Amino acid sequence: MPDDARVEEFREFIEKIREQHDVPGLSVAVADGDRILYAEGFGLRNVEKNLPATPGTLYGMASVTKSFTALAIMILEEEQKLCSADPVVRHLPEFRLTGGSSAEAVTIHHLMTHTSGMPPTGALRYSMIRSMEGDPSVDEIKRLGRWEQWTDREPIDTYEDLLDFIVDDDQPPLGRSGQQFSYSNDAYSLLGAIVERVSGQPFDSFVRERILEPVGMRSSTMGLDFLEEYSDVTQLYSQSEERGVIAAPKWQHAPAMLGAGFLRSTVTEMVRYGQMYLSSLSPGSGSLVGRQTVTRMTAPYFPCGRSQYYGYGLVVRPGYHGVTLVEHGGSLKGVSSHFGFIPEKDLTASVVANLQGIPASKIWLGAMNLMLGLPVDTQRSREPEYEASQEELERFVGSYASGEGALIDVLIEDGDLYAFIDNSTHLLRPSGPDTAAMMRRGEESMVRFIPGPTGEVEAMYTGLRIIRRISDQPEG
Repeated sequence: MPDDARVEEFREFIEKIREQHDVPGLSVAVADGDRILYAEGFGLRNVEKNLPATPGTLYGMASVTKSFTALAIMILEEEQKLCSADPVVRHLPEFRLTGGSSAEAVTIHHLMTHTSGMPPTGALRYSMIRSMEGDPSVDEIKRLGRWEQWTDREPIDTYEDLLDFIVDDDQPPLGRSGQQFSYSNDAYSLLGAIVERVSGQPFDSFVRERILEPVGMRSSTMGLDFLEEYSDVTQLYSQSEERGVIAAPKWQHAPAMLGAGFLRSTVTEMVRYGQMYLSSLSPGSGSLVGRQTVTRMTAPYFPCGRSQYYGYGLVVRPGYHGVTLVEHGGSLKGVSSHFGFIPEKDLTASVVANLQGIPASKIWLGAMNLMLGLPVDTQRSREPEYEASQEELERFVGSYASGEGALIDVLIEDGDLYAFIDNSTHLLRPSGPDTAAMMRRGEESMVRFIPGPTGEVEAMYTGLRIIRRISDQPEG
């Protein structure tokens, strides 16, 4: 364990982020091998009752759930009940794509790597809406004029509803399967449906019996039973422009999309989960799954950013100061989460906060930097410098939107390129002929502009998603 001075530096790093983003509470845990070296709560899990956040506080995990979904698929593959190369229609015969596009070429592997060609859709909104009734966060959605996006069709309650929605959605596929990466909650929800069909038991039951219980994650659940059974549960909070951070107690839930992001857990149980992966890589460990399965889950299948790749439910970044970062983040109302491990060093860490939009990944990396002996604020990477001409910048100007709810205006002001997202403006620093660096929530990420056959920009890649251009003029 690093000395006390470095640990105190890490604590100050966290408190600075908490202050910058008005975070009510968060928890962090770090393990080396099978030993938890550091676990601490910061702030309050419940402001109204003055209850502290602890390492045992139960939070939502949001999209960190996706590795559990991929692992469930791999367990079934180890049992030879399916194969990742299987076409999805072998297990979900109803699976079709919009406009009669061929679905036969889409495999389970494509779903796990977000390369199915399915565009970002509004399925998650429609799947969660019943659980949002009466929540104060709805007032903010209405104030922003976005509530119609939640209510313009019937809710999605079942896998059958989801399959029907994918067929009826008016957005065409992004391209042929295997061609390009675009993050898809729908894909991981379909994986949950496949687990259910193949195993013959509800998805959440399979995850509990085959993953959570064997790993020792006794508090973790995909259901809502924890609200009555567990005392150390966080309150959820959301941001209101008029009222600041407010309590928003309704837990978002989506029975048709559990595989996309609805695990609830603690940071200490999450590092135990990470230890399972690391022990599986040790010969003769007798772990939950075999070494080959973990090796395949952490393989860098498809680029999803500069120097980073998507595996199966996990993002893989080789060559980070001589080690590999294997990680995943998540975000929902009242949730900012990040989890991952470093195979070469047997290190695991988990971070989660009770407010959306917090750079949990920055804190997670800070924890790993602490263990690696690096400055706590060392970044994953930095986009290159590039001098773009005015003509190059003008190619990117326009309005971009997705069915998932993204609306991004790209514009030029005083010779610089900016993205206007969620009522905030972000500088886009050119980093190549078709790429730019964007600083958001204290972290730099790559934005890529995607040209079509004629060379005209047709879409932008940001937030791990391909978002189509709908106009060559910003709407705002």
